[in-house]
Amino acid sequence: MARKPPNFEWIGFTKAQVELLDFLDHLGNNGWDRNGQTDELMPGLLADCAKEGLSIDRVIEAMMSIGYDRRTVHQIKRWENKRLTGKFGK
Repeated sequence: MARKPPNFEWIGFTKAQVELLDFLDHLGNNGWDRNGQTDELMPGLLADCAKEGLSIDRVIEAMMSIGYDRRTVHQIKRWENKRLTGKFGK
């Protein structure tokens, strides 16, 4: 799994957005696989991202910029589907 490199700075994001991206990166240590922790945290975290003006596409772009691959960030899209529809996406 990718993790943000030491001394990496998120450019073009607010302080609140940076905190959300850092926490999302932290949760990415398991590729955002579905488990008890992600079931509890991901829908709320993505809702917080949306409230702070981070679209799902921008979130995915940010995670890919630090090394997560397309297969892994696809999990974020699945969590966004759960947040929006109540069902874990495909």
